[in-house]
Amino acid sequence: MSFRNLDGHGDWVFGLGRHSYVNENQEILLNAKTRVLSFLGDCFFAPQDGIDWWHLLDYNKQTELENAVMSTIAETEGVESVNEVDSVINSDRKITLTYSITTIYGSTYNQELTPII
Repeated sequence: MSFRNLDGHGDWVFGLGRHSYVNENQEILLNAKTRVLSFLGDCFFAPQDGIDWWHLLDYNKQTELENAVMSTIAETEGVESVNEVDSVINSDRKITLTYSITTIYGSTYNQELTPII
């Protein structure tokens, strides 16, 4: 399986032939990232997928949010284990997520996301 790559703005990459796609570890990382950034109920064919960002971005919900992120990543195809999830939420509800995963290929990756919500 392979995924179409995304550019710096989160849009699909076209016109580069095979370089428009990612596979193996990059595929797993991209899939995990897009699953974490998805909103609960946003996809018409998988309404149960995604994270309930609107209700979990609050100071007293940080543990629930981290658990939702961890669960979403753990359910991603190709993820062997989720080693760590950490979040920092500032006063205007902007979040920075940091997580570490191990893939089925035996590689460990750290990723930092700042979702625009």
